[in-house]
Amino acid sequence: MSNLITFIKKVKYFIYYLLQPQIEIPASFRLLSRRDSDFQKFIIREFTPSSQDLVDLNDNLKIFGKYSDKYEISVDIFSNFDFSNKKLKPAFFNKADVKVPYEASRLQYLQKANAGSIDVNKFPLIYWNSPMDVAIRNINLIFQLTFIENSQKSGEILGNNIDLLTSYISQHYEFITNNLENKGNVVGNHYLIELTSLLLTIATFKFDNDIEEFQYYQNELLSQLSNQFYEDGTNFEGSSHYSAFVTEALIICKLAIQEIDINSDLIPKIDGIIKSNRFFLLKLINNDELSQIGDNDSGRLFYFKFDEDFPLKMTWLIDLIGSLYPDSVIEEEEDEKFNYEISSIPTSFEGFQKVTHKSIKVFTKDYKCYSFKDFGIYIWRNDQEYFSIRCGPIGQNGIGGHSHYDQLSIECFSDNKWIARDPGTGTYTDDIKIRNRFRSLEYHWGPKLKIKFPKENEFDCFKLNYMSDGEVLHFDKNKFLGFAEFNGKKVYRSISIMDGEVSIEDFSNEVELKEYTSWGEENGGVKVQFSNGYKRIS
Repeated sequence: MSNLITFIKKVKYFIYYLLQPQIEIPASFRLLSRRDSDFQKFIIREFTPSSQDLVDLNDNLKIFGKYSDKYEISVDIFSNFDFSNKKLKPAFFNKADVKVPYEASRLQYLQKANAGSIDVNKFPLIYWNSPMDVAIRNINLIFQLTFIENSQKSGEILGNNIDLLTSYISQHYEFITNNLENKGNVVGNHYLIELTSLLLTIATFKFDNDIEEFQYYQNELLSQLSNQFYEDGTNFEGSSHYSAFVTEALIICKLAIQEIDINSDLIPKIDGIIKSNRFFLLKLINNDELSQIGDNDSGRLFYFKFDEDFPLKMTWLIDLIGSLYPDSVIEEEEDEKFNYEISSIPTSFEGFQKVTHKSIKVFTKDYKCYSFKDFGIYIWRNDQEYFSIRCGPIGQNGIGGHSHYDQLSIECFSDNKWIARDPGTGTYTDDIKIRNRFRSLEYHWGPKLKIKFPKENEFDCFKLNYMSDGEVLHFDKNKFLGFAEFNGKKVYRSISIMDGEVSIEDFSNEVELKEYTSWGEENGGVKVQFSNGYKRIS
């Protein structure tokens, strides 16, 4: 029956996209004229990649860590599948990864380029298939304009002719406004990035009805801040790396809005979210690398600091935010917000099956605890040692598009090495087996259950069907107790920290539990496989 349902879904999917009109690239667009803008000062000051990071646009570019000899590609260079002659769709399940040409289409290498040129006349149609990726390309075109106007050495696009580049940006602006991704079950990071690109365009140029459109998109952004961010400022996608991505977007939004209305009521709200996420991300960084809670597609807006060889390094974003608020002591401002305890009625486990796992030696010196209840992660750490447990809401208001089966899963970094580590993402639609493995409970350090999950098909690869929200019953510096359901079976996990040693116990009267006799100490904390960023699979 499940195979039949999958087949029917597949037929409906292909029929739907076959009936969609072809992509329309605007043939006419408004005349833009340059504004006097201050955000350029920030761009020029901060966008200083080291000499070893500079690239030639026509030689050995890395896309998701794999070399390509050109930028204008319609091919998934990992599978050699060519999208150029296909009716365009969001994904070719189990066949090819549309994100590969999408990634090239963003033109983010312009931020690092000191040689080479890009020929826009060679852009395949797939470069206009994803409005969010068009929006990111537009952001990079505006950054390129800044480099040219300030005589910064750069690669070349449209001969670096300011008039041609301005016209091209206008075309992108029209395309984005006509194809906004603001409908459907989940309106998330795609729409936020598109709003960011539009606001940056208005901050850079004057044109007919620009202020009216600015007000409209500013109001849309305000609505999305309420929809996509929790009360504590963390992001609803359920992913640490998507949290970093949207924080980058909000930095650009702040710079853009300030250009038009320095007194906008939106700026303090954006400031608060950026500062909260800086603090949140900082607590998830070990050895300069950001933990991969939920999905990581390696998406970046400030690519000038992104290192393709070390894609998890994220201290540069922490530093960038610090430069945005030079007179603010963010650590002190946010510490109190996220340093609180949770306590409810104790739970009796009489009659429950119990397993006691191998204890973990972690803390050699004092540490603090942090509650990110809205996101759903609880952290104990000092400057060198780290322990966390995931327990809280499934991302995207329960849909779980970028969440994993990681409730009650732990991570641990101690003695300058990983003891237990989140596996990362692998890939999205081109290999559903890999996608589901990296999302699975079996790949995470959660409860070890003797349970069979129903098989997930390609149409559920951005949805979690068999795991509940986690609920925390107790959390403080020395103890944790929480529970979640896995395929309808409730499991509790208890954590106790005493004299630098973490003890972990699991309880259930609904499913058989197994013991962990080791935590990946001999394998860099990895349980099965590890993905060091999108498509970078061990």
